Amino acid sequence: MLRDWPPWTQFLNALRSARKRIASWRRASDKQSLAGRLAAMLLLGMLVIFAIAMVGLWWTSSRLLEDSLKKQAVQWIAELDELGTPQYAARGGRHLAAIDRRLKNFPEIAFVRYYDQSGERVIAAYGVRASESTPVLTAEQVRAARESPDADASYFVTREQDSAGGQYLRMIAPVRVKSIAQDGAFGFRFEGDRRENVRVIGYIDLGIDAAYYRKEFGKSIAFGSSVIAAMLLLALLAGRWLMRRWLAPLAALRVPLERLAQGDTSVQVESRSGHAEIAAIGDAVTRLQRLADHDPLTGLANRAHFARVVEAELQRLGRAAGRSALYFIDLDQFKYVNDTLGHAVGDRLLVQVAELLRRRLRETDVISRFGGDEFTVLARDVSPAQAAEMAELINRLVQEARIAEGGRVFTTSCSIGIAMLDGAAHSVAELLAQADMACYAAKSSGRNSFRLYEAGNAENLRMGLDFSQSQLIKQAIREDRFQLYYQPMVGLKRADRMYYEVLLRMQGQDAELVLPANFLPAAQRFGLLVDIDHWVIEHSLRALAEFRRRGRDVGFSINLSGQSFEDRSLFGFIQDQLTRNEIAGGEVMFEITEQTAVCGIDRAQQLIQGLMRSGCHIALDDFGAGFSSFSYLKNLPVDFIKIDGSFVQNMAADALDQAMVRSIIDVARTLGKRTVAESVQDAKTVELLTASGVDFMQGYYLGEPSARLTARPLRAVS
Repeated sequence: MLRDWPPWTQFLNALRSARKRIASWRRASDKQSLAGRLAAMLLLGMLVIFAIAMVGLWWTSSRLLEDSLKKQAVQWIAELDELGTPQYAARGGRHLAAIDRRLKNFPEIAFVRYYDQSGERVIAAYGVRASESTPVLTAEQVRAARESPDADASYFVTREQDSAGGQYLRMIAPVRVKSIAQDGAFGFRFEGDRRENVRVIGYIDLGIDAAYYRKEFGKSIAFGSSVIAAMLLLALLAGRWLMRRWLAPLAALRVPLERLAQGDTSVQVESRSGHAEIAAIGDAVTRLQRLADHDPLTGLANRAHFARVVEAELQRLGRAAGRSALYFIDLDQFKYVNDTLGHAVGDRLLVQVAELLRRRLRETDVISRFGGDEFTVLARDVSPAQAAEMAELINRLVQEARIAEGGRVFTTSCSIGIAMLDGAAHSVAELLAQADMACYAAKSSGRNSFRLYEAGNAENLRMGLDFSQSQLIKQAIREDRFQLYYQPMVGLKRADRMYYEVLLRMQGQDAELVLPANFLPAAQRFGLLVDIDHWVIEHSLRALAEFRRRGRDVGFSINLSGQSFEDRSLFGFIQDQLTRNEIAGGEVMFEITEQTAVCGIDRAQQLIQGLMRSGCHIALDDFGAGFSSFSYLKNLPVDFIKIDGSFVQNMAADALDQAMVRSIIDVARTLGKRTVAESVQDAKTVELLTASGVDFMQGYYLGEPSARLTARPLRAVS
């Protein structure tokens, strides 16, 4: 059997050893090199080829051996028939030395037996195993040998096992004699038909020892497999050497790439290689190295590289006396250029400003595009007075930038904040924040100016508090340290769904809850309102889906900030969250303030129309506070109007407020819009609003903001 064949056993042992070694390699390192993986694949391929070759060689050779044994046995039968005929002539049998001498030269012949005509009695036996207890012929074997259709080549072949478990090929053939019948005493007829008599006078029982051939065959296979294995091993070693040689340039890119990913852009990359693919990778890494340090639009240093330069400057100033200046430059009204002329023109303006700064500032100054329309400059070894002179130069340079488009020429200006570096224990982030706050002060004072940050300045202290608050907001967004509160909007009609306005609270440093009025101004100052809106939308819709799964037929009203109208991805984000939470649009209302809608009516219409096509409701919040609201109601596709609480709070005592509220309700009803009265404080106000025909009411009297869904039904307060 195959499993008992020694070369096959050796192959299985080698395969198990290789598998254990591969498993050990995997445990030692989950991340193998490409060369190692290719070498392992090559080894596995070689093993598979070796196994296929050995199995094919063994199977083919076994078949050839079997056929050869049969052919040789037939030849032996013919020869033994001729040599053994005297046994039968002697009538009783006798030992023939010629047969013994003949068989001694062929160890594969285990035995030869001659049987009498009946096949029951052995008349002679030869061979090294002739005396062993080999079974005598059975009646079936005798009949099978006698009844062969081919009288010249009749024999019966069987495979048997001896007492030791060895296998041998046994061939049984009849011994026949032929005679020609006489025609008269002396006269023979050579013409015409002659009758030939064929009769069986005995049987030859030949045993061929297959173990001898198999042993010799095994030796040959073992030698051949060793030669093949040696050739495959040489091919494996040669392939491994070639792979390592060819992949060496690729492996050399590993360390530079790792250092580049860690922010070290000072690495040197060798892109020359004999292989086009690896050379292309090296060139790409070189370009990535350039991109990692520079802004692709302007070619200036980018934010990350600039931060490393400032860090190195701080270390230098810590070792030697001196001062340097960090400038934070924000282009004035750049957004107007983008919105009016398009982003392509805005990009041209940024490139022109960058080129002016690069040409006119000192070679030792490091200029970067910090992001958007913001630039930063590090001026080494300057005093505060020199820093101010340089800021005035930058103001003039930016004013020199001109963009012509459509027959019109556009100019720009910039606001600059300056933070001084003197080797004190300040981080790069702190210095950038100081320069940013000083820039904000310059912009607030009328633009096209600069401010020097001074730690004791009251305005800087206030901006410092805003900056600290912005860091807390960013942390709250990252760590989900906001908490949702819900205030009910109670409908007067039974068919109206109960809506809850989603309100936001932030966990402070001492786990206290901070109201929006205390952190939203800082969020607006540092452009974090869009991030907050995304957080509120995601968590509100997730919470709404959970409430509805629990059987609460409610809807949520979510506030959108004015900054979100600048976020082109907002509509897609809302659609994705609705789909992900399996919420229908009619279950959600989005609130925008009157001021936001009026100031950005074009962008507001696009977002509102998209949301309404998705089935969402839109509410115009704080309606009436601007006194210009009625003229916009026809153009804004909103379906809810939230009456500003300043009119509702004093309705019970102020007839003018009552008239204003009724007017808003009448106009809204005429336009097919529903109304929500905010800041409902008492039962008298509920009564007046009900008489005025308002659709929904909201206020502390009906339900305070809570982390749970609570509300007082109108029938209990009317």
